[in-house]
Amino acid sequence: MNKSTFTYMLPLALFAASAYADSHKTIAVENELNTVVNELLSTATLNNQLLTEQSNDIQKVMIEDGVKIGISSRRWLDSEVAVFKDKYGYKPTELYFTSDAVAILVNEDNPIKSISINALADIFGCKSSLEPVQWQSVNPILANHSELAQVQAYSVNGDLSAHRNFTKMITCYDGQKTATKSLSNRDDLIDTIESKENTIGYTVYQSQDKDIKRIDIIDKNGESFGLDHETILSGRYPLANVYYMYLNLEPTNSSLSSQQTDFVNYVMTPEAQQTLVKNGFIGLPPAAIERNKVVLKQQQPEIQGGYK
Repeated sequence: MNKSTFTYMLPLALFAASAYADSHKTIAVENELNTVVNELLSTATLNNQLLTEQSNDIQKVMIEDGVKIGISSRRWLDSEVAVFKDKYGYKPTELYFTSDAVAILVNEDNPIKSISINALADIFGCKSSLEPVQWQSVNPILANHSELAQVQAYSVNGDLSAHRNFTKMITCYDGQKTATKSLSNRDDLIDTIESKENTIGYTVYQSQDKDIKRIDIIDKNGESFGLDHETILSGRYPLANVYYMYLNLEPTNSSLSSQQTDFVNYVMTPEAQQTLVKNGFIGLPPAAIERNKVVLKQQQPEIQGGYK
């Protein structure tokens, strides 16, 4: 494994002391990322040197506890950046880590091209009493398609166990029910949707799914977004999460331990990206990895002004 190092590293003896006792051995992660980050540590042979610390407020533990690496689905607020800068003298470094998204699938013969968030909640959401959803109520253009009567909804059992956004919409509480039928695996889901015209399903997005019809999502403002790397990483696709890796990294040298530096570099390797994909996340496109390396000053930007 080729591990590049930051060009501005200083000896460990020069690292600033931290209020958090294991700040040089800790990676703070949100709960749903704990499993995949530990697998990354294992495949990078760093699992005995670095530990994960689960938190639902990565910004807080980085500011107050001095943790040097935090992985979060929430970008820092201006107020948090100001507090961090006041304490450390510089801003936290932001890198892309990974993303996930939910794809909405329909039969190829279904003429629908997009669906609203509200319609998805009606179809897949939980209710105290279930009433059939008709395709014409989802989109009036389907009123003349007699074969598209009642919507039949499907999913894959446990498909979204590590993903937070869409899960909120489909989680059932005491006394609630869902009309969504759960299938055992992804192949069964795709086969079912391809064989029945009135079906719809959701699953974790995988870019290699080319033969099944995915439809666009209409957000609460009425804007429609297709599913691709650009709309996901920009945060515009409504059923996506973008995860960022934040570093407490001094601007002229590294305040990370050598093991933490190895982890940051390892995350951008093809091996690490494959581990993320295997766990249902989306590998970073080359442009995002290049942007990370520019931020880390490992290479020069290829466009004037760098990356936003």
